[in-house]
Amino acid sequence: MDTTLSASNQPPYKNQRGWLIAFGVVEILIACAFLLMLLFSAIMFFGPLASRIASGPFSPAAMMAFTGLQYALMAAVFLTGGIGSIRCKNWARILMLVVSGFWLGIGLLTTLIMAFAVPTILKQQPGNVPPGIQHAVLVVVITFMAVLMVLLPAVFLFFYSRKSVKATCLPQAGAQPAGGPPAPELPIPLAILGVWQALGALYMFAALFMRATFVFGFVLHGAAASLFLLTFSVLNGCAAWAILRQRLIGWNIALFMAGFGTINLVVTYLRRPDLLQLFREVGYSERTLRIYEQFPQFLAIFWVAMIIGVTAFLVFLLYTRKFFPGLERT
Repeated sequence: MDTTLSASNQPPYKNQRGWLIAFGVVEILIACAFLLMLLFSAIMFFGPLASRIASGPFSPAAMMAFTGLQYALMAAVFLTGGIGSIRCKNWARILMLVVSGFWLGIGLLTTLIMAFAVPTILKQQPGNVPPGIQHAVLVVVITFMAVLMVLLPAVFLFFYSRKSVKATCLPQAGAQPAGGPPAPELPIPLAILGVWQALGALYMFAALFMRATFVFGFVLHGAAASLFLLTFSVLNGCAAWAILRQRLIGWNIALFMAGFGTINLVVTYLRRPDLLQLFREVGYSERTLRIYEQFPQFLAIFWVAMIIGVTAFLVFLLYTRKFFPGLERT
């Protein structure tokens, strides 16, 4: 009988606390790497090379603010996820599932683009690069991208999606918080949507420093661009807050912005098919524009990627509607 009782008390899944701590440490190291990139960017934009980097209407301070906020955001995300993983928190598991999924999707697309772009770029270099060196460079670049942008996020995604990891992060059976029964767990699709809207809010806020954007084919600069970007940053933030609280109003705001973004993309493409000229009016530097001129395939890839991304997001957004309790909670 004692044997039966001891067997029934054993957890159904193996405790993964050690691995959660190990993955948390790796995430903190990744956060440190982003902080180093932030420091390097500051040195580049405010050092002797600033005049070469920041040509055009974008000042070194504006470009540094835009780039630095992105690095700081990623550092904060991985630092938060790492600390939460070390503490075996379920919200950290969900956060890393979302981050790993985005990371893997972007990594697959980036690796595919690099596989097509690198050979063309090498052929356009001055002088004749021997085929053997071209092949070696291609292998090194693709291997590096595959490991950093595909393999690593795939490992994170696999680990945090395991049932034993979820069981380790969830409260033990019978353990109730002081205020009563635990709140229902946020569905993963809503967590993904909420985090995506939050990232959109932060990206729009970072773009404020560039003071340039385009709407329906028209290029906005200065105060008009800042007002537009700030409005959408606030809307994204409100949507994220409501979605993570499972309020339907957040989903409605996200649907409005997705519809507006889709129409904006289609109208801009119809009115301004010359993407290179559009980038020039927005304020891209001549150095950057020359890269696009040397590799025009990037422009076609940009539009295709945008169309695929917008379509996939709209499908996912419509799918998440069923996870909201109903209109009474809006």
